[in-house]
Amino acid sequence: MSEDLSSKIKSFRDTLRNPTTLTTEDLAFQLSSTLQSTGLHPTSIPIDRISSNEIKAISKYLPGIQNSILNEIIPTFWDTLGSNDQSNLKAFFVPPKSSEGLSLRRQIASVSYTNLPLFLNTPKPGPQTLVKPSRKFFIHILEELVNNFGIDDLYYAIYGIDSNGKGKQKQIQGVNELQWEEATRSAVGLPAKLGNAAGRWNAEGGTSTTTDIPKTLQPKPYFDRLIRKSENLMYELSQNSQTVDVAPLQLLVSKLCSIGLLSPLVSSSDSRTPSLLPSLLPSLLSRLHPPTSSPLQPYSPEYLPSIFLSLPSTSLAAFVASLSSHLTYHLIEQDSPLQPDQPDQRIKRSIEVFSKIVGPPKQGQEGWNAIIQGIVGGKGELKLNDHKAQARNRLIVGWIATAGESAINSFIETIINAWTDPKYVKFSLYAQQSNLTHNLTLSLSLLQPFSPWLVALSHRAKVIMAFQSYLSHPDPSIRRLGMLVAEILSELTIPESNEIEPQFKADDDIEDLRKGLEDIDAGGQGIPKKKKPTGGAKRLKFTGIWDGTGEGREECRWLRRAIGIQDAQAVITESAPGEEWLLGWTTANLSGEDYTSSNIIQTERHERGRTSMPKQAAESTKKAKHKQRSKPKIVMLDPDQQDDPMEGYASSSSYSSSRSPSPTPSYLEEVAADPSLAIDATQKKKVTRPVYILQLVGLLKERDKPESIEMGLKWGESLIRAKREFGTELAENSVAVTLMTLGLNDPFNLEGFNEKRQGIMNAVVACSPKEVAPFLCEQYFNTQYSLQQKSVILTALAMGARELAGLSIPPPTTKKIDFPSKALPPSLHKKYLTIADIPPSRHEAIADGSSGQLEQTINGVRNTLLSKGAKKGDEVPEIARERRLRVGSSKKPLVAEIGSLKASQMVSSSSTTMKPVMAYKEIAAEYFIMPLINRFWQHFKDSSMRASRSVSINEQKSNFKGSAGTGMLLSPLALEKFLMSLSILLHASRHSSLFLGVLGPETLELALTLGLRFYSSSISPSLLGDHDNENDLTGEGSGNSQVIGSSLELILIILDTSFDLDSGRSLVNEKSNLLLSIGEWSSEIFQNEQQGNQRISGQGSLGLKESRIKANAAAVVLKVAEITEKWGGLGGMRF
Repeated sequence: MSEDLSSKIKSFRDTLRNPTTLTTEDLAFQLSSTLQSTGLHPTSIPIDRISSNEIKAISKYLPGIQNSILNEIIPTFWDTLGSNDQSNLKAFFVPPKSSEGLSLRRQIASVSYTNLPLFLNTPKPGPQTLVKPSRKFFIHILEELVNNFGIDDLYYAIYGIDSNGKGKQKQIQGVNELQWEEATRSAVGLPAKLGNAAGRWNAEGGTSTTTDIPKTLQPKPYFDRLIRKSENLMYELSQNSQTVDVAPLQLLVSKLCSIGLLSPLVSSSDSRTPSLLPSLLPSLLSRLHPPTSSPLQPYSPEYLPSIFLSLPSTSLAAFVASLSSHLTYHLIEQDSPLQPDQPDQRIKRSIEVFSKIVGPPKQGQEGWNAIIQGIVGGKGELKLNDHKAQARNRLIVGWIATAGESAINSFIETIINAWTDPKYVKFSLYAQQSNLTHNLTLSLSLLQPFSPWLVALSHRAKVIMAFQSYLSHPDPSIRRLGMLVAEILSELTIPESNEIEPQFKADDDIEDLRKGLEDIDAGGQGIPKKKKPTGGAKRLKFTGIWDGTGEGREECRWLRRAIGIQDAQAVITESAPGEEWLLGWTTANLSGEDYTSSNIIQTERHERGRTSMPKQAAESTKKAKHKQRSKPKIVMLDPDQQDDPMEGYASSSSYSSSRSPSPTPSYLEEVAADPSLAIDATQKKKVTRPVYILQLVGLLKERDKPESIEMGLKWGESLIRAKREFGTELAENSVAVTLMTLGLNDPFNLEGFNEKRQGIMNAVVACSPKEVAPFLCEQYFNTQYSLQQKSVILTALAMGARELAGLSIPPPTTKKIDFPSKALPPSLHKKYLTIADIPPSRHEAIADGSSGQLEQTINGVRNTLLSKGAKKGDEVPEIARERRLRVGSSKKPLVAEIGSLKASQMVSSSSTTMKPVMAYKEIAAEYFIMPLINRFWQHFKDSSMRASRSVSINEQKSNFKGSAGTGMLLSPLALEKFLMSLSILLHASRHSSLFLGVLGPETLELALTLGLRFYSSSISPSLLGDHDNENDLTGEGSGNSQVIGSSLELILIILDTSFDLDSGRSLVNEKSNLLLSIGEWSSEIFQNEQQGNQRISGQGSLGLKESRIKANAAAVVLKVAEITEKWGGLGGMRF
């Protein structure tokens, strides 16, 4: 039988390797006959037992069969097969689950679990790749595999085969361990591999073919099912009469814990994150304590600890911490809260459950060390109304108490070592110290009062010094915790009789002396020696500091109530269903909702919101409020109050008055001069210079602190430039610095705010261009920023590009007024100059002038291009040298502020020139220019669509400038800045390899489109002079002229660079129509401006804009003519 099965499977594998010889009928026959021989066909006789040789044959040949089916058969024959044949084909992956022949079916499922995940790996050359037509079938097979066969089936498939012969026992055991480890790894990693593969497939296919993951294969449902199956397997093995090796279960639990399924926080039912314990506990608890009417036997006491205590130390600590939190999560109900001074049977039940899962406490063993690590680690926190945390602490202490007095002493010793640590006292948070103090008070309650070990503990020098550390702590809440523990220790170690000592008075001594003298006269022994009792130690009693609210008073009163509580004394009442032993983990209570907020008593918040008032302390607090005596306060007077000559009443004239004398002015001055009373000055933290990028981000985040913003602006640029080639710190935090700097406002009128902010933006672009430049291109089209902030973005991109290209950056300048003699000194003039100080006659001239870095840079580029023709005629070497010397003799500043833009320019002009972090020509297209252009076209398209929808149906026509919803980014002012920035970016990228093929043509199309749109809406015949004047007054025509002028400048830069690179050959060959359109448009503008028939509206009375447009148009016409003459004209047209 084994030879027939092995040979039939091998023959079927060889047949599928050559699918070109198969037909649909042949394939159907091969499928049916192979399943008949294996006993998996619906009409065949099932095989009850299979030998080890047959198992080897299936493991050897079945993966090859599955690979051939997925890569060859499914894409070709799947649609042609009938429904029965398709079912037979699926049986080689997932056979129908049935009790007949179950061992063979489980073995096939085991092979599928280990083989199919290999197709989800990253594609590599080899046979284990999955073709696209098979992906849908593959996911469907995985879904059926998970639904029909679980982790328990894999276990029985591997360990359910009896070995023949004693000599092969060890060998088979080792093979089984390797197979189980591989199967467990494949089953646990299946959701992650499938998710990664689905994302990769969706990215390859785009939006047309989307791969959806079934709900069964999603992480949370998948792991919930896997964990429930694992618990079923554990219970079935625990009920086996023979001794079962728990090593496979230990490996399974370790795998689940290692992938992050352990969390101290209970996940809610709607959470998509899988978790181990919420899926494990309902069924596990029901089998730990089954109802009395149930025939099921509970777990043995040693079984579960043998599984969970074998975890690695880190995983075990996380498991114990998570288990203690989960067991007490649903334990306390809303209508019956946990009382701190009463034993609770719910806590006692949770202690028994905890002991059966992790075993009884034993010093030095795994469970003990895990508990100690969780408590001393300092991660636990406790609040007044957090009943879950309170129940968790009582669970842990109650579990420790079951081990006896020695274990309790060792546990207290560990807590005391952590509680008395000076660093812990100084640096731990209040909630953490409150949690550790709660554990300490609960554990102290387990010992008998006045025990010798406890008395010796209270006399230790470390404990006494810890009380001093607590008393010197600046937080009053933490001080009270130390005082509370000291008071409790004194009550448990000092008898109450020592509190009241007999008082010996002088009359009693005289009486004893008289009786002694009489006794001597009578021949007695004389004065009796009466031993006066010495004064013993007294109990600490801090009266008055526990009354009231705030500063930890409520927490201390609550902790005091917990003294002497032992949950082991609680009486457990059983019910017939036994639901109490589920500890609230029923299927109806798995929502994970936190009910603590509804159970908290609504009281007034005091002292950082950490305290609240219990009901028991409400009345005592109200009574104590009127008993509190008013404490004397020192009142600090303002300067105005100190100048007041009023003095208090003289005390000499009213000796009988009970009123305290008024303070004199000299006494008030002495108090004011006392440095120890300068509370505001001591609490005010000095702002220091940032030395890390994260510190700079922190300073810029504090928007309400002007000193922090000023410090960040002052040293931000220099810090960024210093970190440019120092590790990855700048690259990791550059976007955060950019975001914080861009969002800054100037509500405090800081000096040099705009210049320093712009300097930081320029520096971060120049020093981290790959991270910041695409981010700024995206943020420019974000609607949350103003036009001023968008101008900062464009300036940073342009200046950063020029710095990367090795070009000069103009410093920011200040506008001047007509009469400098009437101006303030330069520094004050720059600070207080406003637009109101400028005469009206200079408004237009100054508005047309260049004040920003963008304007200065573009003016320099434009002047260079316009004067390029004149320089070409200067071919005499002597004249050229004289002109070069005369033009280049510009005076540069010799003194500049450290970290400013001028300082960086002075450094760049010296011999030690700082090399850019990378060449701009290599990143210009990918990170600067193309992201800006592509996002602009997308924004332009969306705005045009919104504008077309908003136009009324009855409107005849709606031009560009009047469309609704275009947004401020399409306003003339914003478009002018945008085109100027593109001009600077294109001018700096002339050496890029993509300039002629990509950057130049794309930008020319953009410039021509905007120029034509604004030109068509701006030209006005001379007969419509009134309408033109109206545009001049409103400013709309002026904006149109700005956009047209900037478009011409951008076109001129591209044409000039193309001519310098290849004489315009690329544009003539590939973009001839575009070049022809540019020539016609610029020629029309130049002719209209020259003849005066039609002119662009809004150019102003001074003619500055008119001359700019005319000069740019003339330069473009000449450049187009120069290119066409070089290559023989465009369609016979000459310019």
